[in-house]
Amino acid sequence: MLGNNRVRFALALVTTATAVAVGCGGADTTATTTTTGTGGSGMGGSTSASTTASSTTAASSSTGGLTCANDEGVVLAVTKLTFGEGNSGQWKKFGFNLDNLVSTTASTDLCKPNSNALTVVPYPDGDDGIDNSFGKNLLPLILSLYPTLVADSNAGIQKGIFTVLLKMDCLPPTGDVTGMTTRLFAGTALGSTPKFDGTDKWPVAPELLGDPMDPESSTIRFHNSSVTGTMYDAGKDATFILTIPLNTKTTSTSVKLTLYAARTTMDLAGDRKSATSGRIGGVLNTEEFVAEMKKAGALLGLCESPLFAGLLTQARQASDIMADGSQDPTKTCDGISMGLGFEMKEVQLGAVGPVTPIGATCN
Repeated sequence: MLGNNRVRFALALVTTATAVAVGCGGADTTATTTTTGTGGSGMGGSTSASTTASSTTAASSSTGGLTCANDEGVVLAVTKLTFGEGNSGQWKKFGFNLDNLVSTTASTDLCKPNSNALTVVPYPDGDDGIDNSFGKNLLPLILSLYPTLVADSNAGIQKGIFTVLLKMDCLPPTGDVTGMTTRLFAGTALGSTPKFDGTDKWPVAPELLGDPMDPESSTIRFHNSSVTGTMYDAGKDATFILTIPLNTKTTSTSVKLTLYAARTTMDLAGDRKSATSGRIGGVLNTEEFVAEMKKAGALLGLCESPLFAGLLTQARQASDIMADGSQDPTKTCDGISMGLGFEMKEVQLGAVGPVTPIGATCN
């Protein structure tokens, strides 16, 4: 069914220090939005990313005692996304151990399964307790409906259709730094093929700006970012916005998701103008996720379809954690853990781009 409609599926996560976006199919003229990325090699709980909303821009920024002009700082853009796809349990290495548990089907300290799911659905965890039920349960389902999702997403980035931008204010060329502020931006259509050599001036989506006329005024700021050696860490306990623009030949919509209790890290190059082994892990609130999926259902004319109702049930059954990243055996799981990987290269912050469309929804 989805194949008959040939949807452009663009996913972007708001990440504390990294952004993840996905754009698929369709023409190159549609801009995608929002957020952050992640992924990388596995192991459990690393650091988290804390996010603070702010609608003002200052004349200067301060990082670990270093003060610099507001327009100074390294800007990196997502160049590649990795979802942990594969038939050999690749999902197990993407994300973080968000609840600090190594959960199995026999664990008794976990929240109760949602929608009568068997414990074998959400559990066991990935490697070293990595929480990524999205990668385990929902990604295979999505790929069965849209097999070229990953390839199309990365092609969209390479064609300049969308990306996610991170500006690390006052990042010094060498040395460790703490208390650094990082700003997150959603990159819209560049209008040309990106070079990723530091010269691309990438437009930003207005949805994440405090002042829609000021491309520097990101409302997503991580004030406790740090760099130790080559490792960038966005901070702790982030909340990330995740936007999914969807388009058919005749109409479009925008699905907005949110990741809670998120954590993000990446490995910076020696010159700090690129990054690899980026990873993000966080939690989707189950009912928020289902509500946003209904927008996609409306776009595709699937609201009355039993197949679509079954998809929503499967999404609920993938719940493996509480939405705040904790576990509570007295409550029903109301969150879906998620992990992603990404890479980044240097660009420049451009002008403000177009607003992302919002469409109808199923009842």
